[in-house]
Amino acid sequence: MSLSNLLKMRYVLLLFLLFLVTFFFLFFRYGGEVLVVEDDLEEVDEAVSVLLMGSVGDRALGAIELYENGKVDQIVMVRSHLAGHELLEENNISIPGDAELSKKVLTDSGVPEDKITIIPGDAESTKDEALAIRKYLQNHPEIDQLILTTSKFHSYRSKLIFNKALKDENITIYAAPTPYDPYEATGWYRDREDIWRVATEYMKLAHYFFMEQFQMN
Repeated sequence: MSLSNLLKMRYVLLLFLLFLVTFFFLFFRYGGEVLVVEDDLEEVDEAVSVLLMGSVGDRALGAIELYENGKVDQIVMVRSHLAGHELLEENNISIPGDAELSKKVLTDSGVPEDKITIIPGDAESTKDEALAIRKYLQNHPEIDQLILTTSKFHSYRSKLIFNKALKDENITIYAAPTPYDPYEATGWYRDREDIWRVATEYMKLAHYFFMEQFQMN
């Protein structure tokens, strides 16, 4: 191999290593923040909160705060899939799912029961929740504002999915991640749980862009 070709290879390798270092620096610095979307709710009042299932306590507390501040007048949830529930029913065993647990947190905190709606859905993903909400809205044309109440790291993807599912509806969608979520967007790489959240969320985003969005027509 000639000296000129060797120098070219070293130059290309150096550029590649520089690219990798820059990529990882930017990802560690901003990768956690990209996942978080929080909209301005100053002009919003008496909207409907869509309380997304997953982390019960902190998300429910976020919905309660929105209700107490007058930002939402109704809180809607989609009943999530409970693995093994058929076997439990066969044995006459009943356990609450995320929606029922969230409802208890809401009512125990003073939210009137008639302000809470649980939609049947057996949802296994945010996409399933969005499609169930789309069906629900067909019978509730008076609803024109939704506030998505979820975890911080889930806020970008959830708004992306709901915007896709409701693109033909006259609905304004706001993201309001719960302030009670312990996720640290700027220092996520310092905490084992946050590392897992970020890694999982980016995998789910890839799944959305390459597959899921095409299943929502």
